[in-house]
Amino acid sequence: MGSLFKPLLRVSSCFIPTIKRSFGIVLDIDGVLLRGRDLLPRTRDAIAQITHNGKFSIPTVFLTNGTNSMRAEKAQRLSEYLDISVLPSQVVMAHSPLRMFVDLHEKHVLVVGQGPVKQIARTGRLRSYRAFACIIIHFRFSLGFKKVTSVDDLREMFPFLDCGDFSRRKTDFSKYVKPAFDPLQAIILLGEPVRWEGALQILSDVLLTNGDPGSLSYKRGTLPFPHLPIIACNVDLVWMAEKPLPLPRFGHGMFLHCLETIFEKQTGKELHYRAVLGKPTEMSYLHAAHCIQNQALDRGIDPPKCIYVVGLMLKKCYSDNPESDILGAKLFDRYLRHGGLGRFDHIDLDTFEDEVRPPALKTRRVLRRCVAVLVETGVYAEGCRLNGNIQPVSKLTSELSPREQEALRCPDFVERDLFSALRMILSRERWITPFPSHSSSY
Repeated sequence: MGSLFKPLLRVSSCFIPTIKRSFGIVLDIDGVLLRGRDLLPRTRDAIAQITHNGKFSIPTVFLTNGTNSMRAEKAQRLSEYLDISVLPSQVVMAHSPLRMFVDLHEKHVLVVGQGPVKQIARTGRLRSYRAFACIIIHFRFSLGFKKVTSVDDLREMFPFLDCGDFSRRKTDFSKYVKPAFDPLQAIILLGEPVRWEGALQILSDVLLTNGDPGSLSYKRGTLPFPHLPIIACNVDLVWMAEKPLPLPRFGHGMFLHCLETIFEKQTGKELHYRAVLGKPTEMSYLHAAHCIQNQALDRGIDPPKCIYVVGLMLKKCYSDNPESDILGAKLFDRYLRHGGLGRFDHIDLDTFEDEVRPPALKTRRVLRRCVAVLVETGVYAEGCRLNGNIQPVSKLTSELSPREQEALRCPDFVERDLFSALRMILSRERWITPFPSHSSSY
């Protein structure tokens, strides 16, 4: 099937196939390109430095911790903002690395989050010749899970589980017929759901019954351990609302704290994650590196030996620390230099190399450096400090020792904004590009 799709996908490539350079660029979307839904000043002029005739001149990836949409949708929105074609292969979301967990793709998984969670998780299917190209794109960029159940599916199949709201206590058990249901084998936490109380109850039921919440056979002291494998995406504790509201909003990390506390109170054991994805984990940057390497291979140029990660620097904001946006880049750079396991989930990163990539092109054999570049965009810098305290946005930051935090907090470069950052990168790589003759507001 890969041989059928590959030539058709290359036809739609938006890259220039003749320019050869050995570096790539990873751009953080939130706070570097956009402030909420607003494009930051000089962003289009900045992007113009790495494009030519509407095509990207350098392998480029856009990184976000968002999880409530598909890569194709995010790419389309970026294309509209930047006025240039952005492909789904250039977008890395918090859930994108799930494509590399092929051992779970055949299993029955529970997917939790907002938006079209089942569409995001499932493998694309070829439905008709008319929609051929569209389906091909979806096939390539879906996450690959073949049997997916959502929390709403469980609510419908087992209505007696989510009865915290009295108005939903309508089930007549004398008429209840248990539906056919294959036990769940893994849990994928894409992001925080709506109606937390019901989702937390159902997740607890799934864990306590080893994936069969409709069995009603739970007995105290019989909890299987280790529990079902869990993968969590985007563990940010908070996120910032639109500009009129400077107060931070609860993020997926807060939901995970609730789930961990409930599980420990019920069982006396700690909740364990098979993997944690999204910034600042190494896995997201490894997947971004794969995307950059694939772009280089598709264009027939040498695989990049260095990637630049352009992230956000916030000085006075509850929602982030100066080190939090570069933490992932610095951790990934440490992995490239020394190898080892994921810092937060202790997962063997070497086992997640792309199987179709020749051994000589494995990431750590080719990619030598991950350079962290901070931009002082100042997004949400005012009015969001709480009680004088500045806390990290990610729940993972607290797991680092003070010595690690000190070693990983220093960026390689600090620039005023995206335009200045890209100009510095191009100058450092001796890339000659025509700069815009005038500066627009965007």
